[in-house]
Amino acid sequence: MLMREKVEIDQIDIRILRILSQDGRRSFTDLSQDLGVSVGMVRNRYNRLVHHGVLHIIGWTDPVKNGMNAYARVMLKVRPSRFIRQVAERLTAIEQVSFVAITTGAYDLEINLTCRTNEDLLILMDEQILTIEGVNETSTTMYLQILKWAAHTVSDGGKE
Repeated sequence: MLMREKVEIDQIDIRILRILSQDGRRSFTDLSQDLGVSVGMVRNRYNRLVHHGVLHIIGWTDPVKNGMNAYARVMLKVRPSRFIRQVAERLTAIEQVSFVAITTGAYDLEINLTCRTNEDLLILMDEQILTIEGVNETSTTMYLQILKWAAHTVSDGGKE
């Protein structure tokens, strides 16, 4: 079972996260100058945030500009329900799946997936997703046009 570790984050951490959310390539030297702290402190804070999974620095590519023209949300019912976590694990291993969540309501899981074409999406569904033991029913919503991609904002929980 996934256990979420509580990580204490202070105002310096929040400021580091906000700056890096705008420009993940900022150097430790630039960060230290912006924050008025030592390079060593920034390095230590950065390493701690990465180690605890608070901060992920990635090179994000726009799927459409990268030739991925079939983007969908798929809701899945899993039966028997004791297979939900096993199905979720299998889904996370599929390259085209970018998001997996256990949900409430009529469906048990939600995934987002991106493929080059609708035909590729159909093949993915038929050969990899619908063949997973426990997948009982799906409902697919195709995204026709993405109007906004957003990163998460960094919040101090109202402490600032």
